[in-house]
Amino acid sequence: MSEQSPDPRMQSLINQLRPGAVRTVKVIGFDGADVLVELADADGGTEIGRIPRQEASMRGMAHPSELFEVGQEINAEEIGRWREGQLHLSSRACEIPAL
Repeated sequence: MSEQSPDPRMQSLINQLRPGAVRTVKVIGFDGADVLVELADADGGTEIGRIPRQEASMRGMAHPSELFEVGQEINAEEIGRWREGQLHLSSRACEIPAL
């Protein structure tokens, strides 16, 4: 079997990512209790990432929509990628700069 070559834009973004880097992201919606965000890369492309509910905030909440609005720009720290390649972030880590 031949391996499929990765999308060059995706590879460019992957090469730029460093675990723990803080990114400015835009809230684009909610998926269950997770926050969906959009990130821009240096090449002008975009990627959809996810902030899991437990990484949304240290404050208590029933749903992240209590803290975030669609269209809002927030800071979030990169915490890794799932097997499917989707970027996961933590806005909680940005609430206290020492973290």
